[in-house]
Amino acid sequence: MLGETLAVLTAILWAVSTVLSAKALKKVDPIRSNAIKTLSSAITMVPIALLTGDLTNPSNIDLNALFLVVSAAMIGFGIGDTLLFKSIILMGVSRAYTIVYVSPLFTVIIAVIFLKEPFLLRYLIGTILVVLSLIIVSLEKDKNQRGISLKGAVMALISALCWAIGTILVALGLKGISVFLANTIRFSVLALFLFLVSKPRKKWEIAGKDLAVLSASGIIGMVLGGITFLISLQLIGASRATPLSSSSPIWASIISSIFLKERVTIRLLISSIIVTVGIYFLI
Repeated sequence: MLGETLAVLTAILWAVSTVLSAKALKKVDPIRSNAIKTLSSAITMVPIALLTGDLTNPSNIDLNALFLVVSAAMIGFGIGDTLLFKSIILMGVSRAYTIVYVSPLFTVIIAVIFLKEPFLLRYLIGTILVVLSLIIVSLEKDKNQRGISLKGAVMALISALCWAIGTILVALGLKGISVFLANTIRFSVLALFLFLVSKPRKKWEIAGKDLAVLSASGIIGMVLGGITFLISLQLIGASRATPLSSSSPIWASIISSIFLKERVTIRLLISSIIVTVGIYFLI
């Protein structure tokens, strides 16, 4: 059961990381939040890559593979996570995180259209379930009886598309570069990029507590969550590890209701469960 346990642990780590980021987003700009989160992940990855020996011979790096994984980080983590943060600000963790987890649907569509992969019957079932979950989320009202934020929903959907593109690119890139080396390099490059676009000359007024929370978010989600997911993949394979780890929206709803005092209704929880089942058919 170790592989299954690690896959579920991955889902919880990703959910905790998102909820932690949401706490800091009340005071810190989304781009700067993402930059801090990514920098902490890059710094943490360096000793890990040294221990695994992946940094001992950088001359063997496949430049094409490196370009793909860095591009994946820019699109998936850089643009995708920043838009997710903005969506969370507009409509909360539970709604935004449930919507963004339609990314496997976009991944399937991209793979079918551009990589010429076959479209299977289970993809149709998964698509119907994912769309159903989006309809349920869109009908949900907040504590003030307001409907879903259209701007927030669009941002979450674009974020999901960015995650999907990033997934395709990193899958192609990892054929020519190790995971730990790829993460070390792409997190470092992404952190630098995010700092450059975050108006670095403008004064940064970030409390030590928010800095610690964002750093912890990066280490928990991007580093620890990434490692537990990779180990679970090795132990039980993608067909079992991915659906279990995709239960993250359910955990995010539960955790955000406890620590962020968000209003999580039965309808929203059902939507999280439906999107998780839909992802199972899309894998």
